[in-house]
Amino acid sequence: MAQVQRTPGTGIVSRRDALGTLGLGVAAVGALAESARIAMAQEATPTAPGDFKVVLHASQEAHWVYILANLKNLEENHPQAKLRVVADGTSVYTLVGENSVTLELTKLSAGFELQVCPNALQEHQIDPSSIPSFASTSIGGVVALVLANQDGYVYVKP
Repeated sequence: MAQVQRTPGTGIVSRRDALGTLGLGVAAVGALAESARIAMAQEATPTAPGDFKVVLHASQEAHWVYILANLKNLEENHPQAKLRVVADGTSVYTLVGENSVTLELTKLSAGFELQVCPNALQEHQIDPSSIPSFASTSIGGVVALVLANQDGYVYVKP
């Protein structure tokens, strides 16, 4: 730490020297606090097990942007994770034909299961043959979510 200069023979410390010394002390305390904060954040961030399971639920068309982002991040950062997407409600409209979402889902399809609610397809008058061929339409959306939960999948809805 810097030495405080006293005016010779008076014992008086100049304001400038006192404030400079105080500033150095505050800076040192701030640096220590930041180091402690970083260490605590690193300790508080758990490492995910490689084999965890996630079911992403798309019930609206607007959810697909988040579903795709989550799929990309999870496949890239946790390749051993088991991933499933359940699509029901109005989200099924987006699965019809070739578009940016279905093209991206096709690219990622090796890393996840896509379960599409047959009730939603029927309700919205969508022919199951018009959605991606890798999609399963064997069980309803709610049942698919319940079964995923029973199988240990963590539910995520954007």
